[in-house]
Formats: sequence, structure tokens, C-alpha cells
Amino acid sequence: MRAVTGVFAGILAVAACLAEAQIGVQGLADRWARAYNRHDAVALGELYTEDARLLMHGSPTIAGRDQIVSFWAEDFGEGNPLTVLRVTSSVAGADMMLVHGDYRVVGRDDGRLLGLGRFAHLWVRDGGREWRLDRDLWNQPHEPYDRTAMEVDVQALADRWSEAYNRHDAKALAALYSENARLMMHGAPTIAGRDAIGAFWAEDFGEDDPLTVLTVTHAVDGVDMILVHGDYEVIGRRDGARLGFGRFAHIWHKEGGEWRLDRDLWLERLEDYRF
Repeated sequence: MRAVTGVFAGILAVAACLAEAQIGVQGLADRWARAYNRHDAVALGELYTEDARLLMHGSPTIAGRDQIVSFWAEDFGEGNPLTVLRVTSSVAGADMMLVHGDYRVVGRDDGRLLGLGRFAHLWVRDGGREWRLDRDLWNQPHEPYDRTAMEVDVQALADRWSEAYNRHDAKALAALYSENARLMMHGAPTIAGRDAIGAFWAEDFGEDDPLTVLTVTHAVDGVDMILVHGDYEVIGRRDGARLGFGRFAHIWHKEGGEWRLDRDLWLERLEDYRF
């Protein structure tokens, strides 16, 4: 499986970028926290892409930079809050990066705990070299991941992808993606659009007759947008040999009542590498 096991020449080509990204993921989270903690709506808005989406605690998605800025400006007035972000994992690429972790909100005046939970930021390089927030998800309260407690069966969403892939059904796989979806493989530049993503996977099927197994380990869910994050393993269909493994992150959103893949990230892991 060329894509999921990785092409080492391609991995080496983006190694410097990945190293920079891994070092800087907490810094990206801190950029957001600094703007929020100054209660500076203008600075916070500058961090988002024009068509960004924000999901708060299972509420409907807020779409677009202007609407997101209005939401945060209103949020500043509740308890004079400070927010602290701690990154626990990331999936980093040349121009798209998932930054995932824990948040705590405390009152600035008395340090009283106002909220805590999990956040997920998907950053993209917007135009030039500047990282901007493309997808922004928050989940409260903070509880251990429990598939049975979630309203949507997130493992079933992951299985929809793997079942189509393991049939080598390029048409069915492409149909899971939204028209403007983005795919990032192992730090390579993003592949944009359903048709281009479908063509990529169709080419990938020819390598080693692979099977891919996805195991969800984290999720941040909402009414119409969900992050599904976990481990993948690729095995050879003929002999069961392990061909590759790592981390994946899927962001699904609802289109006309149907869940479709909006953002799709994969990062191969070596034996001595840990998130």
C-alpha cells in the first residue's frame, strides 16, 4: 500500500517541515490562547480562514470567520475567562496539521474553574506560509473516550471508510468525501477535492493488495461535525504481514443529513516514534 505505508523518499523530503511542525504545535495552540485571553476579537479572527468552521460542545456548527468572531466576542463576557490549552497529540503535514489536546477555563478574578474538556484545531497554510485555523472543535465536559456514550457511532464512521477501501472500491470511497474535502498523507502537500482524492486512492489499491484496520481512540462530536481520531494498521491480504501503522484523523460533517468526510489526515509511525 504505497500511500499508507509511505514512500520514504517523500517522507524524507518533508522531514524538516514535519520536525518544525512537531516542535511548534504547542506554539500554535498558544497563539489562539493568547488572543482569547486578551479578549481581542480582531486578533482571534485573524487566526481563522475566511470559511472556517467552529463546533462548540455538540451545538450546530458556526460557519465563517465573521460569525466565529462574533461568537467569541460574546463569550468573553462570561466570567472574565482565561483559557489554557495543553497539546497531547498531533498529525502534522506540509500544509495541514491537527493539534489536539486538553483545555481548562478559569475565572481571571478568582481562579475558579469554569470549564474543561478536549479541543481539536485543524490548521492549514492559508496562501503563503501563515498557519490559520480551518476547523475548530471543543467538547465539554472532559471525560474518557467512551464509544457507547456518544450519540453517533464514531467507530462505525471509521469502518465505512475502511470497508470501502478494503473492497478497493474507488467509487464508494470517493462518495464518502465532500466535494471540497482535503486529504493529507504523511506530511505531503494536501490533495484537494473529491475527484482528486478518489483518483489518489484508486492508484493506491495496486500496492501489496492491502487491508487497512482503523481503531478509534478519541472523538470530539457535535450535531453536524465530528472529529474521529485513532490508530491505523495496514496488513497484506495474502500473508497478513504488517505493512504499516500510524495515526489517522477524520473530520466528518453532515451534508443533507448524510455524514461525509471533510478533512482526512494520515501520519505513518515508526517503531521508535510515539505521540
